[in-house]
Amino acid sequence: MNVPEKITVQLQSQSVDDLSGIIVELKVIAGRKNPFFIRFPKTDSFGRVAISRDDFIGQFKDHWEMGLMDYGGSVESANPVVEASLFDPDWSINNPKLALAWPLLTHERAKWPSREQEYACRISCRNPLFAAETARVDLSDSPQISLQIEPR
Repeated sequence: MNVPEKITVQLQSQSVDDLSGIIVELKVIAGRKNPFFIRFPKTDSFGRVAISRDDFIGQFKDHWEMGLMDYGGSVESANPVVEASLFDPDWSINNPKLALAWPLLTHERAKWPSREQEYACRISCRNPLFAAETARVDLSDSPQISLQIEPR
C-alpha cells in the first residue's frame, strides 16, 4: 500500500452534538496472519481526527515489535482497502494488569511518557456510549474516511 501523507476521519451523527473523545481504528490486512490495527488519537468536538503517514507506519512497526510470529506482510504489501470502526476499550478496561504489562513500544515511546498515560487515554474514550457500522474504505482512492455514529 502506498500510505497517504495524511488519513483523516470525520464522524457524523444525526443526534449527537459533541463528537469529542472518540477513538477510531483501522483494520489493515497484510499477509496471512493477524490483521494490524491502527489507532487514531481522540476526535475533537466536531468528530475530526487525522494521522500522518509516519504515525501509520510507526504503529504498523510496533505490531512487529510486539510479536513477530503473530503478524505477516508489510506496509508495502498491505491491502489499501481497510475497515474503519470504533475502538473497543472493553478488554483494556476489564484487564488492567494485562493491558499495563507491556512496556511502551518504539513508536509509542515517541508519543507517550508512560504506559500508564497511554492506558488512561485509551480507557477514557467515550466509545462505549456509541455504536457505528464498520466502513470499508480504499485508501488508494481517498484518504478521507466518514463514519456514522449514534448513541447506544
